[in-house]
Amino acid sequence: MQEPFVVIIILNWNGFSDTVACLESLRRLTYGNHKTVLVDNNSDNNEGQRLAQRFPEVHLIANTKNRGFAGGNNDGIQWALDRGSDFIINLNNDCMVEPDWLKNLVRAVVETDADFASSRVMCYPQTELICSDADGLLPDGSGFVLRSMLPWSGNKKPFKIFSACGAASMYSTACVRKVSITQGQFFDELYFAYFEDVDLGFRLHAKNCQGISVPDAVVYHKGQQSSVSNSFFHRFQLEKNRQLNVLLNFPLWMQPISPLYRIAKDIYHRILGANKKPVSTRPAGTETSDHKPAVKKWMKENASAIKNDRKQRKAAGLICNQAYQAISWNPLTSPLNKKTKQP
Repeated sequence: MQEPFVVIIILNWNGFSDTVACLESLRRLTYGNHKTVLVDNNSDNNEGQRLAQRFPEVHLIANTKNRGFAGGNNDGIQWALDRGSDFIINLNNDCMVEPDWLKNLVRAVVETDADFASSRVMCYPQTELICSDADGLLPDGSGFVLRSMLPWSGNKKPFKIFSACGAASMYSTACVRKVSITQGQFFDELYFAYFEDVDLGFRLHAKNCQGISVPDAVVYHKGQQSSVSNSFFHRFQLEKNRQLNVLLNFPLWMQPISPLYRIAKDIYHRILGANKKPVSTRPAGTETSDHKPAVKKWMKENASAIKNDRKQRKAAGLICNQAYQAISWNPLTSPLNKKTKQP
C-alpha cells in the first residue's frame, strides 16, 4: 500500500540559519512520500534563493512581500492542494524533527482516523521539557499551551485535542477544504501572526473535525525566532488576535463573557496576590499596555473586513454554538494558575 503523500510547508523570514537546521533534519526523515515547500516571505539577503540552491529537493515559493504566518502558509497550502496531497504540515523554520517524526505522525492519524494532529513539541536546547502538546482555549479568546515546561511523562498514546500547535501541525486535505473560509483562506489572513492556530481550532470544532496529539511524533522548537518576545509587534498581534477570536468565533451570547473574564482575572491577580507569571499561556508579554491604542485603531479601520469575515464563516457553518465546550472555564485550574497535568 502506498504511503499517503504529505507536503511539509516551512515559512522563512530572515531566519536563514534556523531554516538550514530545519531542512537538514528533514533530510533524515524515514518517511518517503513527502515534499517540502519553502515559502520565503521576502527575506533580506536573497535568503530564499540561497536556501533553494543549498536544498535543491525543496520547492521554493518566493513572495515579494512579508505575508505573515497566515498568508505565507496559505500560499504553501494552495500549492499542496493543487498537487493532490493527502496531508499538509505546517512546520516552523526554527524546529528540528526526529527521523521518525513524520512516519509516527501519519501512522497515528491513519490508525485513529483523525482529521488533524499536533506533534509533541519539545523545547530546545532544554530538550527534556515540553514546549507544547497542543493548544487550549480561555474564555477571553486567548490560547494557551498544553503542558508547557513540563517533562514528558512517557505516555505514547495519542489523545484528543481542541487545536494543534501551529509550530508542527498536520491536517488532512479533506479537513483543509472543509474549514477554509474562502478558497485560499485556510489560515485567516486578518491574523497575520499568532493565535491563527487557535482560530483554526474553532472552525475545526464547528465542522466536527477530530484532532489528536501524537506523543511519539517529536519536534524540537527554539521558539520566538521571527519576532522578539514582548516587543510591540508581539503584544499588538496577541491582543488584536485575541479580540478577533471573540468577534469571529464566539456565538453572540458568549461575547460579553470575554471582558468579564479579563476583569475577573485581573482581580484574581491583584487581590488574591497571584503574582506569578502565567506558566502556560502562550505567549506571555501582555503586562504593558502601549499597544492597546494601536489595536483599537486597527479594529476600527478593519471593522468592515471583520464583519464580512464573520458573515462568510456563518454562511459556511464555521461558527459553532457549542464552542463553550472547548473552553477551560475553571479559574482555579486554568493554565493561568496551574500546569496542566499530562494524560
